[in-house]
Amino acid sequence: MSAPTDGPGRTAWRLSDLHLPTIRRLWPQFAERADTEGWPAGRFLGGLLEHELAERAKRRIERHRAESQLD
Repeated sequence: MSAPTDGPGRTAWRLSDLHLPTIRRLWPQFAERADTEGWPAGRFLGGLLEHELAERAKRRIERHRAESQLD
């Protein structure tokens, strides 16, 4: 599979390739809001990274719970 040459498709492809599913899902909404509200780049990226980390922690807990068979 080849990468799209430019634009949102390329960003989505890169995020998928980097295994960042939460950021891939949320970045268009965050980008639109950042543009509308004039967020600095650091705030935009920081918000996306916080969501990615929270989702990973949630999935890790769910995975450990399932592996423990305590449910």
